[in-house]
Amino acid sequence: MARDDRVNALLPVEAEFQKEKAAGLRRSGDKLEQLLAELSRAELELRAHTGTERARYVTRYRELRKEAEYQKWSLMVQREACGLRNHRDLDLVYPLPPPLRE
Repeated sequence: MARDDRVNALLPVEAEFQKEKAAGLRRSGDKLEQLLAELSRAELELRAHTGTERARYVTRYRELRKEAEYQKWSLMVQREACGLRNHRDLDLVYPLPPPLRE
């Protein structure tokens, strides 16, 4: 078997690897988007409550923010594993709200 034939035989496998990498990145991005949407809703709920009820919403907001922060970090690691080293756009596409200062 000639070298070109062996290389060409691997092209479909390589294409499948690339599809799986892209699908994994998409899933991670989708999960982060969902978390950020939940975080946005939690922030609105937090602003609407005062007094003792507010503490529960503060806790929920902080938990969601921490989870979103971790998911964003996971996405960065996954991107690096795929050879994507520049993450500046992630802050534009997936902006995390600031932590609460209470």
